[in-house]
Amino acid sequence: MKEFERIIGYSSEKKELEQVADCLRNSEVYENLGIKAPNGLLLYGEPGVGKTLMSQCLIEASGLKTYICRKNKPNGEFVNEITKTFEEAEKNAPCIVFLDDMDKFANGDANHRDAEEYVTVQSCIDKVKGKGVFVLATANSINCLPRSLLRAGRFDRRILVKAPKGADALEIISHYLEGKNLDEDVDRKYIARLVEGNSCAFLENIISEAGLYAGFDRKEKISMSHFMRAYLRNVYGEAYDGDDDFDDDDDFYSMAETTQNSFVRIAYHEAGHAVVSEVLDPGSVMLVSVSGESHGREKGGFTKYSNVNGIPGFDYALNRVVGGLGGMAAIEQKFGINRGGASADLNDVFHTLCNLITEECILGFHLHDSPYRNSESLDSRIELATAAEVEKYYRKAKQILANNSEFLDKIAESLLRKRILTAPEIEAIRKECTVVECRL
Repeated sequence: MKEFERIIGYSSEKKELEQVADCLRNSEVYENLGIKAPNGLLLYGEPGVGKTLMSQCLIEASGLKTYICRKNKPNGEFVNEITKTFEEAEKNAPCIVFLDDMDKFANGDANHRDAEEYVTVQSCIDKVKGKGVFVLATANSINCLPRSLLRAGRFDRRILVKAPKGADALEIISHYLEGKNLDEDVDRKYIARLVEGNSCAFLENIISEAGLYAGFDRKEKISMSHFMRAYLRNVYGEAYDGDDDFDDDDDFYSMAETTQNSFVRIAYHEAGHAVVSEVLDPGSVMLVSVSGESHGREKGGFTKYSNVNGIPGFDYALNRVVGGLGGMAAIEQKFGINRGGASADLNDVFHTLCNLITEECILGFHLHDSPYRNSESLDSRIELATAAEVEKYYRKAKQILANNSEFLDKIAESLLRKRILTAPEIEAIRKECTVVECRL
């Protein structure tokens, strides 16, 4: 259906929407089969993923008159508005009632699932059932909605609209880049991998902001540097101007000597993460930086990963454990400092390994943690087992770095020169080194 061509990516979701639209538009085909059209469809997912656009496309493809209901009045008046909307729809069936942002109809917490607004919606849906009124709704979250409202018979179809990844992210990025004056260094695939998992609105905003940087710099084309500035500012709160490279060795060595106790250590810490991760899973490091803030943490470095090779969840989690210990291992190997400045890394590693031990039973069923086996003895054994596993994987991280010291030094030096390394730059450095591969 041509109406759905406005939706970029989301092939499986579009197929479902087309099926529902066809059922509404050609109801006699399904009635001849003895099948009734679904009573309702709920599209839910985080803000900015395109739920409203999908709803509009469905409405257009159905060819039915639509009555829209949004929270735009005080509670008491809005309850009356809901009732009036359904009454009007019943008089003009067949038609659609579109409940936009239904999770905002009432106070949005789990203790208000029986709010009058939701009770009214539920009652109205039941009243128009079988009378040619199709109920279409969107919601950012369904956690605050009553289960009775979500059940089959009211919303027969529910579609979770996730933030785009993989091919969808690349298709959406390519669509947003159409008509933009781009420098030849712009790597669409890399941008898509970098921003995947964020909403469509976020993807579009990154591209627009990159254009703003290019315009302010009075450049004729948008370059990769402009995209990096936009991405780093929006995700990590980092103001990066792309002009921090050192032009000669004197500048580099002078800076390294004077900041031996801070900046150089941050560089080797992040290089340790990157090298261990790249040895275990080539291409998995999307971005490394030696400055900036990540989700409210103190200024320092950060490393962004992506499971681009589709490694199974269990194996990927172990790779992240060893990679997470790589920063601390690099500092110990390079400066002889034992376990310095890695409390956040250790917290993440312990948490991941504890879950693998207690939920995935990687060390056996005797450490499985469940409500039926809760005891102080079990907790103690889990703690000891987790610590032993951390020690084992820390030794593995040190071994990987010892076997790839050239790779480590070159990544750290490049970070000191540039502050930021992208995946293509890391790949180029890797090709210059003799890398000793490793698998867990």
